[in-house]
Amino acid sequence: MATARCGIRTSVSFEIALKQGRLEEARSILDDLEREPDTGDLWLPECYADLASAFDRRGQHDDAIASMNSAIEHGWGGRPDPRSDIAEFHLRAGRRDEAASIWANLRTEDPEDVWLYNAAGLSYSEVGDHELAVVWLGEGIELAMRTQDPEGIVAQLSGVRRASLAALGRDLDELERQADEFVAQWQDPRRQPDSWAEESRTADEWHAEPGAGEEPGGGREVAVAMAWFPAGEYQTAIGRWDSLAEDWAEVPHADYCRRMEGQIKWLRAHRIQIRAVSPIVVDEFVKWCEDLDEDPEEARARYAAERYELGEAIAWPPGRNDPCWCGSGRKYKKCCGPAQAAPMHAGTASPS
Repeated sequence: MATARCGIRTSVSFEIALKQGRLEEARSILDDLEREPDTGDLWLPECYADLASAFDRRGQHDDAIASMNSAIEHGWGGRPDPRSDIAEFHLRAGRRDEAASIWANLRTEDPEDVWLYNAAGLSYSEVGDHELAVVWLGEGIELAMRTQDPEGIVAQLSGVRRASLAALGRDLDELERQADEFVAQWQDPRRQPDSWAEESRTADEWHAEPGAGEEPGGGREVAVAMAWFPAGEYQTAIGRWDSLAEDWAEVPHADYCRRMEGQIKWLRAHRIQIRAVSPIVVDEFVKWCEDLDEDPEEARARYAAERYELGEAIAWPPGRNDPCWCGSGRKYKKCCGPAQAAPMHAGTASPS
């Protein structure tokens, strides 16, 4: 019991040290936690990744690389491969050859990962290497259009690429014209999905916005608010309701959030327009159910819709450089943003 209490106490100390910018202390705490059987509420891969981001923001790029390597050693994964983050750290440190080599190897390993082209292109754009940004982003646009853009990323890739073209003094090219046409067709509400997996429309995950429905021409254009348990409420909910425990008891909260992100993207690819994520505070939700004589295991969707109507939901998606909707404090592009589009219970939306 003493060891467990030590682990929990140390986990709290890590969060405080990281928040206050005492990064060497935070790293020392994580190194100590590696030897603990109980790390409290912390998941070491994510902690090391957060520490890497903090070192990078401070310009300590070698420390960032070391921390990200520790994250990977402990199981940190996702799309793009987290080695792409290491390439970004090298690039910001001025080591362009090292960065280029890593990205080239990752492209060879997984040439169909559109998030890799996005990460490399955006990174080159941020450091002012617009020639390479145009190349990487262009390849990403071509890949996304070829695969019908299940991630909804063509417009984003195109926006950054156009900025780099402008920085180079170039006019928009044929690829950008094709991207415009593709995005217009992709956003057309009359466009029908090839298939519709009805099991994804589970009551505890999302609810149609009141008034949404069929658009002229027979297309499906539904606005959605999704019910979501924030950190702290997640474990409380799992302990309270067996139906949640069955699906989520063994899933860390960070992975739960990324699976929800993947579900949102999957629904969006099927023309279900997600507008927001509605946080559920268990005690408030239970009282709401009691007042309205609702079954808590059946009413999460209706509660989410009401939170949305009252303006108490979190708008989705955030900007790439904005804080992630999940409350981690990390940028969206470094947190849930890279999650792969997939039905929520498929479990394929890996951590980034």
